[in-house]
Amino acid sequence: MERRENRAETKDGGVYGWILVLSCHVCCMFVFGIYQAVGPLFVRLQEYFDVGSARTSWILSVATFTELAFGPVANFAMKRIGYRRTVIFGGILSSFGLFLSSFAPNIEFLYFSFGIVVGCGHGLIVSLQLGILPLFVKKRYIIANALAVCGSSSGAFVFTPLWQLLIDWFGWRGSCIVFAAINANLCVCGVIFKEPTNQSTQLEITMSSVSAGRCDDRPSRDCNREESLTDKETTLKRRSELFGCTLLTRYPTFTLVAFAYFLTVGVAFPGIPTHTIARAQIQSLGSQNAIALLMSIFGLVVVLGRLVTPVILHLRFRLLTSVHLFGWSFILTGVTCLLSPLANTYTTYCVNAAILGLFSGIACTLISQTVKDIVGPTNMTAAIAIETPFAAVGGLIGPVIGGWIYDTTKDYNNTFYFYGSCLVIAGMILLVFKAFTDRCQETAQSDIGVANKNQEHFLKMISTAADTG
Repeated sequence: MERRENRAETKDGGVYGWILVLSCHVCCMFVFGIYQAVGPLFVRLQEYFDVGSARTSWILSVATFTELAFGPVANFAMKRIGYRRTVIFGGILSSFGLFLSSFAPNIEFLYFSFGIVVGCGHGLIVSLQLGILPLFVKKRYIIANALAVCGSSSGAFVFTPLWQLLIDWFGWRGSCIVFAAINANLCVCGVIFKEPTNQSTQLEITMSSVSAGRCDDRPSRDCNREESLTDKETTLKRRSELFGCTLLTRYPTFTLVAFAYFLTVGVAFPGIPTHTIARAQIQSLGSQNAIALLMSIFGLVVVLGRLVTPVILHLRFRLLTSVHLFGWSFILTGVTCLLSPLANTYTTYCVNAAILGLFSGIACTLISQTVKDIVGPTNMTAAIAIETPFAAVGGLIGPVIGGWIYDTTKDYNNTFYFYGSCLVIAGMILLVFKAFTDRCQETAQSDIGVANKNQEHFLKMISTAADTG
């Protein structure tokens, strides 16, 4: 029996590995997809509480910020009680937040119940569902990761019309209660999670990287230099190395990727689906169910984009790196967003939603591969942990800025101009800086080649002079 289990874990996790992929897929449906499907709920909340789009958008902003910023707490809980118990507790907490939201007396209460409580519960699951996959699925990790993150698209596809249907049947309060029960399936997913047999390996690597800063095996000059630092500076330095903050200075391209992550995943992506639904409802393009179907189309094509991404990475040209693909995917998504105001019929809305879904799906799936290519697989966990707060800050202000733009101008077209500009700027920054760094590397290699040739010529002259003498 032990031999079978070991064989299953070392060869792509065996059957359990792919069951785990399915579990992570369902987790992504709730922790990511549910926020892409709240358009029908937000429209009803605006009517019920008689508030503007900006005040309602704060719910999504607070929830997104809390979810992404809660990663360090999730990692701490995982080390204390393990993967399984942390995910189960996150499912219970988020379901409690949804149930509590059904008793909201005003919009401010939803900032706490839906924004903070649900966000904290989902935040306990985000980093764990993404971090456990490579521990059990190694050889085909790219495919497994693409299938897992497709859950966010599946959530948008399934939950948007479902939420509209529940609102029509039970009202917005009853829909929150039903969704609390549906969200409890996260606890079932948590039961599937198990502790990896080599869980202590990552901790040993981390502790060894911290202890590498000690003076045990260093020359005395380095020891004296470090001892001259105050205890506070030494502690800060070691903590910086522990959390990987030095990656921002060691890899300038990664710093720009983190900034692009702020503009795109943080600022632009959360507000686009919600404002698409709101704009379609203002134009009265069809019934509520027909309009909710737009996000289902968006989510379905995002799945296609995520599944196509591994093929693109496999067939890419030698000169087309993951950073290039990352930048171009943002630019194409931004251009599509800038052209969204041209959609004035239900058919054009469907086409626009499909194109947005395709390019945004490719962009989001390229995130992990791009980070891995820049900082390397050993630094990937620390790099993602650094990127997450950038998206958290962007998610806090992005939907609010979009809502404020609409409240000021009374035109959702301007919000799409804002989101599209953020996406295009992020893509252009990545492409321009990548071209600049590639040029600098070519110049440096050329200079090294010239220096080597001069050195060889100089050594040849010396040897000739020695032979003559």
